[in-house]
Amino acid sequence: MYKVIAEDLNQQVYESLRYMILSGELVPDQKLVQEELAQRLQVSRTPLLSAFAKLEREMLLISIPRRGYYVRSVNLNELLQIYEIRLRLEPLGACEAASNVDEKEIRELMRKTEALNLLDDEKLNNQFRSYDYAFHSTIMQMSNNPFLEKMVSSFNLVTLGNLTGMLRNVRDSLAEHTVILRSILTHDPEKAEQAMFKHVEVAKKRIEQYILEKDCS
Repeated sequence: MYKVIAEDLNQQVYESLRYMILSGELVPDQKLVQEELAQRLQVSRTPLLSAFAKLEREMLLISIPRRGYYVRSVNLNELLQIYEIRLRLEPLGACEAASNVDEKEIRELMRKTEALNLLDDEKLNNQFRSYDYAFHSTIMQMSNNPFLEKMVSSFNLVTLGNLTGMLRNVRDSLAEHTVILRSILTHDPEKAEQAMFKHVEVAKKRIEQYILEKDCS
């Protein structure tokens, strides 16, 4: 009985820390102070260290000997490499999602997308990070490929935390999301794959342009 409870607690702590990274509460290069986090989450150091180890395996944290755990940051070239991977994986996920579509879940995601577009810019920007993560994660879940879902989920979290100064216009992203969702809803794997490829490619090109401008300055 105790083992089940312990495993549940480990998972809860892991999910809490993961959300803190997603929300921007924990930022790249930030050191994780075990005592503060243990007190805040009302847990001992054991489930905390278990969560740290799991997040490190997912490339969300990095452990530095004799210094502790830090939120992983990536440089521009590494960020570009991650987008190269996403550019290959996410279109596959969208293609598979269109073949295995859960219409109820897709329609709910469509409603969220439409509702966000009605918000003013400040509210939209505040809510977009969590929505964007949920958007990509939900589509990957629908691919019925848990390995693909897990990889994209981690890569998405890493990119969201390291895109400061390079974020796209969120309304443009929402428009692209709508095209992807409609393609999945109409069971069109080819169109869904193409729409997702275009969506990720635009973000990748923005980073390439940012690197070019930085090199020229």
